This record gives sequence, C-alpha cells and structure tokens, in this order.
Amino acid sequence: MTAGVVLTVVLVAMVLATADGVRDASAPSGTWVSGVPTTEADLSQLTDVKRMTIVATSAHDSTVALIVDRGSGTSMATGLVAEAGGIIVVLQPTVAGARAITVVEPDGTRLAAARVGTDATTGITVLRIADDLPAADFTDTDPATGSVVVAMAMEPRASARDAPELRLYAGTVLYAGVATGTWQGTGFCATGVAAPLSTNDLGSPLVDASGAVTGILDAVIGTGSQRTSVFLPAELVRDVAAQIVTHGSVAHGVLGLAATDAPAVAGVGGGAEVETVTSGGAAAQAGLQVGDVVTGIDGQVVRTVAELSTRLYAEPPGAELRLAVVRGGATVYTMVVLTQG
Repeated sequence: MTAGVVLTVVLVAMVLATADGVRDASAPSGTWVSGVPTTEADLSQLTDVKRMTIVATSAHDSTVALIVDRGSGTSMATGLVAEAGGIIVVLQPTVAGARAITVVEPDGTRLAAARVGTDATTGITVLRIADDLPAADFTDTDPATGSVVVAMAMEPRASARDAPELRLYAGTVLYAGVATGTWQGTGFCATGVAAPLSTNDLGSPLVDASGAVTGILDAVIGTGSQRTSVFLPAELVRDVAAQIVTHGSVAHGVLGLAATDAPAVAGVGGGAEVETVTSGGAAAQAGLQVGDVVTGIDGQVVRTVAELSTRLYAEPPGAELRLAVVRGGATVYTMVVLTQG
C-alpha cells in the first residue's frame, strides 16, 4: 500500500463501512462495505484497509464523544477511556474554555464530566465521569513505517437517544518514533499518518493491526492530499494520564545527562549518545559515561534522543529503570533511579 492511501468510512450504531460497496462475506454480521478511497488507483490494495476497519471496532467501547459547552455555543470532540473508573483522556484545545462537558458513551448514554487536571506541556487533559467504561488497550510499540492503521473519531448525533457516530480514517504510517512535526521543538517523538483527519478530530485514538491504541491525534499538518495527521505515542498518553489521576499533575524524574542521536546503522537510529553527565545526578550514580549510547529502557528500544525523552517524560522521581547501554562495542545493563527535577 502506498503512502498516499487513505480511506474514510462511517460506523453508526455498530454498522461498519469499509471499501467496495458490497456486503463483505468475511466480516461479522451487521458489517457493510461501502465508500471509496481518495487516492488509491489499484483497488486490489484495499484488502488491508477492509480488515483494519473491522479490527478497529475492538476499541469502539473505549472511545467516547464529547459535547463541549462554552456558553456561546457547543463543539464536538473525541475522548478515550484511559483507565477504569470513568477516566477519560482528551486534548486541552478541544475542551479549553468549557463551562460544561458532556460525555456521550458508545451506547448513547450522556453523563456530565468533571475535569481532573491538565499537563501543560503535552496538552493531555483528564476527565472523570460517574461510570465504568472499559479502558483502552494501549501498546508501548510504535507502528511500523508503511503499515496500515485506523484513527477513530466520535461525534454525537442530534437525538439524545441515539448512539454517537463513529468515523474511521484508515491510512499509512509515514514515520514513527522520531521528533518531527508539532513536537520538533519539544523533543518528543510522534507518529505521522497519511489520513484525512482535521483539527476537529484532536484526541482521536489511532489503532494498529492488533486492535491496540498506539496514539492519539495531536495535530494535522498540511492540506489536501499532502495532509499528515500527527499522533502522540500511546505510552506517553497513558503514563501522563496516570500521573494526573494520582497527583493532579505530572512530576518529572531527572536522568541527569545530555545526549545526541547516535549515528544510524542500516537506516535505524543508533540510540542516544551521552555528551555530558551531571555530577551527582542519577546517570552519574548509575555509572554512565560520556560516549555511552543508551539503546533501551526497561526492554523498550531507544533509537533517538526523542524516544529517550518521550519514555522518560512521565516517569516520577524515584522511578527505577533498567537501561541498555552500548559501551566499547558491547551492551551492558545498569539500573538508574531518577532524581527530583
């Protein structure tokens, strides 16, 4: 599938739209195939898109619609259930200035939401409702470049009795795990997808081939066929939300080093190469040295400084992490305890 492949489908009351305008015999009962891709010339390439629209329904029960009342009018937004107990994560721009926020559950139930807190750096905001919806299945793994993924956006329908409308946007991953787009100035990594979303869809979850949530929509760059939808990684969203729920804000543990991207090997980032180590800091106490290359944290690969920053961002002071470090051509492992910032 080419990088330009995108497909928009609509799911209303669990009636699924996919690709070719006929009923899909391989799909579950109630699944209908309709719609057309916007850029794909070879219709035989739509098999993966059709499959992905079915996979995406696994996250349906954890995706909610929001009605945001600002007094002068209302707007619509999408939220994701981050934890059991009615914990919903959204992005701050979608609820900024709200006098009241109503959450519309997948079955149409409407409940008032209370704001728990916001992380100013990422814009991740946590709401709480008096219900216990199933939490989304988050993945710590970035989607592969070139893979097909699906974004899910919810919109309330006119009648309060009706379930919200679910729109699916299937597209191809252009990049993942790199500092780019909206996050280039802040040092976080992001996932870019060729899918026709808009800023009205901020907070919408991105679902991979396993049905797990791999990110939420943070920005849309470009216009028309050149549009790229940029997603915050799921682990960052999950960990920031967990800290907001527990503490009301995000406390940041400090590693105590400065690093630069190590040279890539065969097109893959080589890790974060240590340039300086803060005297008495966590890295120094763990024995890290200038020239070491951090290549993993707690079993997760670190290919760039952006990935290192993203994986560390929501770790609190006192967190104990296992680092994989390349030193003198050999990989060694060391435990590090983050200090107070």
